[in-house]
Amino acid sequence: MLDIYTDDLLTVAEEALQPPAHLTPAQLAEWHAHTLRNRLPLIREALRITREERDCELATDLVNQAIAEHPNPPHALKAVGGDGARMPFSSQMNASACEDELPIPEHILCPLLYRHWNLTIEGASPHETYVARRPIGWTGEGDPFERITAPTRHELLRLLGRRLLGLSSSPDS
Repeated sequence: MLDIYTDDLLTVAEEALQPPAHLTPAQLAEWHAHTLRNRLPLIREALRITREERDCELATDLVNQAIAEHPNPPHALKAVGGDGARMPFSSQMNASACEDELPIPEHILCPLLYRHWNLTIEGASPHETYVARRPIGWTGEGDPFERITAPTRHELLRLLGRRLLGLSSSPDS
């Protein structure tokens, strides 16, 4: 059985990673990009503190700080009653060409990639790079130091989806 601090940490981390209800696909993509850029680094640091320093209370405070300092993107909240300015991520999801579509629907793809890839954003806007790398201690098939990059989140998911299906992807990924 988990102690109360560990249980609180897991609950807060889960809440920080749950998107608001009733978002359109473009708004959901915007929310995910916002979370990758702002909340996830602080959540990962909280998990490191828990693992290395065994301080769940401090880690829980750090996740709460991540939520407070980086609330849901205003544009994503518009669907549930917020009133914010448009964020730059939704324009990346408006690809209409068949080749740009994800080979697997995103709501199926993300759980399949869970624990197989760490997704993050490197650099600052507008020169950001979306990166997928194997988790620390990867023991599965393939290179544990593998790294795949793309200019947009949608393109990174497309490359990972093609890889998951066994289709070839560009050699410079």
